[in-house]
Amino acid sequence: MNRGCGSSAVARIVAFAVLASIVCIVAACGSARVSGSGRGGPDKVSTDAVTVENLLRWSVEGSAGIDKVLNGLKRTFEMTPVGVQGLGSAGPAKLADGYILSFATIRGLSGAIDIGVKEEPCYSPERAAGLVGGATGKVELDAHMIDHGKTYTTGKNGFYVSFATTDETYRCVKSIHVWPMDRKEP
Repeated sequence: MNRGCGSSAVARIVAFAVLASIVCIVAACGSARVSGSGRGGPDKVSTDAVTVENLLRWSVEGSAGIDKVLNGLKRTFEMTPVGVQGLGSAGPAKLADGYILSFATIRGLSGAIDIGVKEEPCYSPERAAGLVGGATGKVELDAHMIDHGKTYTTGKNGFYVSFATTDETYRCVKSIHVWPMDRKEP
């Protein structure tokens, strides 16, 4: 009996099974990866889609970018009148990138925009700082020395952009604020 031929056939079958398993594992890992948007959302999100990334990016583009932020918030939320000439809405509102906004307020008199970002899923402050460019962070303590997180602020193209992180951990962006440079910080 020729055992060499039989064992080489078994070896080929085993090798094929191992190769098939590797291909399946690689394919599974590739499909389970975190998408380019960072939270399991679509890899390619339109540059016009309302995402945290676009809201931050638009906020430093000057008046045209602020118009995009305002229109995006109005498309995302059912805005109702708040105060004098203001609009506001409570969330939650899930964005195209999978992040969730907890509220949005547009202050008519001051031109300020306030946006709440849910901590889960967590949007990285380092990523946000990279998008607005030049934002420096500092820890905010109140009069009772209670930590309220880090606040990053930058000014570009006629507007200040500020975002705050979760307190003590500074791990996630929890709010975004935008206001015209010719006005006092709200």
